[in-house]
Amino acid sequence: MLPDAVMIAIVIALVGWFATLAVIGGSRLSAVWKQVLLVPSWIPWVALAMGSPVVRGSIDFSGAIGIAGAMTIGIMFSIVATQRRER
Repeated sequence: MLPDAVMIAIVIALVGWFATLAVIGGSRLSAVWKQVLLVPSWIPWVALAMGSPVVRGSIDFSGAIGIAGAMTIGIMFSIVATQRRER
């Protein structure tokens, strides 16, 4: 089970990422650029969110990298699956 600080960090990262996606979705960018920005907009949020538990000592750096990597891969998989379903 993950420590509470890590769970809170994950929720904060997801909320921030969804807010960023809402802004990107409402922008005048082309559909291609909106798709390109899906994953890169996630990376700063997860880095900021995982930094807090690392500094606090709730989780070590390698654990934070593992959690962030697993979430990023999951997000990428869901994006690919959604795009394949739409075609």
